Amino acid sequence: MVVTLDVDGAQASHFAVGTSPLAELMACLHTLAEPEHHPESRAWLARTREALPEPLVQELNRFAPLWARYRCRLFLPLRRALDRELPAELDTVARLDVDEFTRLAAFAIRGVTFEGAYELRDEAVRRAFVKASERRSFSRGELARALVEDPEGFRTRLADTLERCAAAFFDAEWRRIGPRLKDTAAPVREQLRKESPLTVLTSVSPTATGTEQPARVHYDKLQSATGKVAERGCFLVPTLHGWPHLILKTGDDGLPLVVHFIAGDWEQRPSARQSLIRDRLAAISEPGRFEMCRHLLGEPITTSELAQRTGISEPQVSRHLRRLREVGLVTSRREGRMIYHRLHARLLLSLGSDVLTTVMR
Repeated sequence: MVVTLDVDGAQASHFAVGTSPLAELMACLHTLAEPEHHPESRAWLARTREALPEPLVQELNRFAPLWARYRCRLFLPLRRALDRELPAELDTVARLDVDEFTRLAAFAIRGVTFEGAYELRDEAVRRAFVKASERRSFSRGELARALVEDPEGFRTRLADTLERCAAAFFDAEWRRIGPRLKDTAAPVREQLRKESPLTVLTSVSPTATGTEQPARVHYDKLQSATGKVAERGCFLVPTLHGWPHLILKTGDDGLPLVVHFIAGDWEQRPSARQSLIRDRLAAISEPGRFEMCRHLLGEPITTSELAQRTGISEPQVSRHLRRLREVGLVTSRREGRMIYHRLHARLLLSLGSDVLTTVMR
């Protein structure tokens, strides 16, 4: 499945590039709610959990459906002004029309956009929303009920929770990472002045592929959706704590499109293509190749030596080596008349994280 951004007719003026501390706070809260998605953040998680008082932990658990699976649109930029401070972004949420606030929160609690969210003043629609949320989990049902019974009270309690998070850990974290995110946004903004929107949207994620006719960018995701940039505009917002998740909002909520793209780690270590990961897994799943990998790890070995050690004929060894070279797991070098083969240990070591990243993004 893919999420598609239609860039036909889109110009640089349709985009805004910049940082959002509220979006980054949401990414942090997602990491706290779904730590198994973020094994690389173990040290940060340990430090942050120590800074959280128990009453705040309980509140975060209560509101977790807003950021655990479905990222609530309330926490991504709602208006064109980016690079604002957290209090200003929270003030925008506080001033949002109550019906729009309720609708966007309901999408997250339910975990999907749905037509009934536009009619939540209707008692029957509210009951149906609560019941559908309860089918997801009891906690979602309770949160849904709290939202429709007292939207303003829900908003006040949520704002208080986020402000307490800022005081407990996020203000310090934003001082540390905010400048780095601004440094990531700056070249993307400059690229928009020089290159096409198609090129820019393709360049911000290794999962993206572009087509010229029609002018569209496709992202490998777990759902299918399409958004038209020229109709609603598009915000490009970098994240560090969001890794490895690329978050896309396609405007089906009536707001501008958002690409919450990953900074830092993606720049340092581009992800492997999904097809290449499958090919590598298939290559080492064959028992003969798997056994050969154990011998190839320790030292460079010739084809004949490898055949002797494994009891596999030299022609079969050659075929296995060719397949392992094709997927990049084995390198070969000639020394005089001999050719020595060796396992690419670093790639094999990264294969597990590549699988995890591909599954989660």
